[in-house]
Amino acid sequence: MKRSYLKKLPITVQLSLLGLLIVMVMISIMAVNYYQAVNVVKKNNSDYIKGVISQLNQSISSNSNDVKRIMETIAYNGQTVQSFLSEKNPVQKLEMFNQLKAYLSDMRKMKKAILDIALVENNGAVFNFLANSAQIEAISREIPRDNLSYFLGLKMIDLPYTTTPVLVAGVPIYSTTDFEAVNSELGTLLLIIDNRLLFGDGNPVNLPEGALIYMADRNGRLFYTNDDSSNLGEPIPKDRLLNHNSQYMIQREAIPDMDGEIVIAMPNRVLLQGLNVIRQQQLIMVAIALVLMIIPLLFVSNNILLPLKKFMRLMGEVSLGEKNHLSKRIDVDGYAEMIIMASRFNEMLAEIEKLTDHLLESKRVLYESELIKRRAELSFLQSQINPHFLYNTLESIKGLAAREGSSKIFELTKALAMFFRYSIKGPDMISLEREWIIIKNYIFIHQIRFGERLHVEYDIPTECLACLVPKMILQPIVENAIKHGIEPLRQTGVLVIKGYRDGENLCLSVNDNGTGISLEQLEEINNTMECLSPTDGLDGDSVSGIGLANVHKRIRMIFGEPYGIRMTSELEGGTTVSLTIPVRGEGHV
Repeated sequence: MKRSYLKKLPITVQLSLLGLLIVMVMISIMAVNYYQAVNVVKKNNSDYIKGVISQLNQSISSNSNDVKRIMETIAYNGQTVQSFLSEKNPVQKLEMFNQLKAYLSDMRKMKKAILDIALVENNGAVFNFLANSAQIEAISREIPRDNLSYFLGLKMIDLPYTTTPVLVAGVPIYSTTDFEAVNSELGTLLLIIDNRLLFGDGNPVNLPEGALIYMADRNGRLFYTNDDSSNLGEPIPKDRLLNHNSQYMIQREAIPDMDGEIVIAMPNRVLLQGLNVIRQQQLIMVAIALVLMIIPLLFVSNNILLPLKKFMRLMGEVSLGEKNHLSKRIDVDGYAEMIIMASRFNEMLAEIEKLTDHLLESKRVLYESELIKRRAELSFLQSQINPHFLYNTLESIKGLAAREGSSKIFELTKALAMFFRYSIKGPDMISLEREWIIIKNYIFIHQIRFGERLHVEYDIPTECLACLVPKMILQPIVENAIKHGIEPLRQTGVLVIKGYRDGENLCLSVNDNGTGISLEQLEEINNTMECLSPTDGLDGDSVSGIGLANVHKRIRMIFGEPYGIRMTSELEGGTTVSLTIPVRGEGHV
């Protein structure tokens, strides 16, 4: 099914789909190669960063071990530190202070990263070189008493001239001689360490440009970073680094000796910089290949499509059915098959033009014959004047001449003359207003005959009077209503003539309050009107003299199939004959 559908597509679309398929294949190959290279690069860099983190941890571990040894050496120096802290005599303690100060100064010089060494006695007395004593005393209370050594993490301590971020390590000092004492704790030792020098020389490792490194203590606060947008003491910006649109490759690992964490973020733009250059070069090569491919493709497609388009344009003009289009011929330059097709098509057009001329001539002759036949039929229909009506009218004139003066005879004769003149002469299509005037004269003649037994009502809006109707279209219907509906009545007969517009149609109706007809007879009359031809005359006692069937056939011959008349009736309820024709004004033919 899909293959059949693709075959039916225009050649331009098929060629475009072929070119698009080639482009998609090329781009897919590029994409697969690129993402494979990305994965390789990311894996290699991931291994490299893991090595960097391992190197950092080794450096931190080495320096922290040095710090631990220094603390243990100081805390358990019995001759100087233990003796000083155990001494109760203030005089002796003062004499021992200079020795302690010299000892601590020497120990401070053992490690470049150590900024200050502080001894805090149980009573809160602080012995140190640089840091604020109150801060040192408060920090000493954070050192757990059950650890040999403990790294608190980052602290902001007031050193001379500035408040400095530092790392604090501490250890509780217990007596090494008086083990039997209830409380053998002598105090606390604190080392104030430069956070930048914990790694040796202040520069942890050599990272690629743009790489970010974060080191946090046990409380998650940064004690080292090269990210200018982050401050020491703040948490690691994990939300920025690990969001869904992250532009970083993240590696993280714990710092065991400090119970902290190392995070290294490598920007993808730096990581994939070389690959992006290669991808741009590949895209340029694909663009050049596409241009080189499109030029010959356009040349071939134009050689095929331009003749086809001229062919289709001429076929479209011919399909419109215009006679002058058949005289056109196609002249194309293209491949051999198209030239042969154009030649055969021109020959076919010449043959169609010849046959069309012959067909039009035959239709013209047939149309003229049919027109003559229609006119003869209309003339025949209009010439059928009911002798019964003429006889009754003359009887009325004779009776009036015997009983009354010449006035009514004059009016009756005038109306009769107008009616005969109208029915014999004049155009086939007249305005409804003229038809209405003749109907009034025709009914006047019958009112002379019936007297007060015939009452007539008219309901025709002014907007309908200018509409064109076939001449003598209402007279047969009125005659039929009077003869078969009102004449048999003993009481007053009422005739109602209505007209109205329904969209583009003009609707007329003649209703009488006569005896009506049965359903079977009504159906027979309607069927008879549909079956009779215009020349199938009816006898005088049928539906009517000129007849409803003749009126119906006249309307059909003039306006076509959808139009005509229809009769409805009920026994003892009267009869209605409805007539529908299209609205036509004075200017219509």
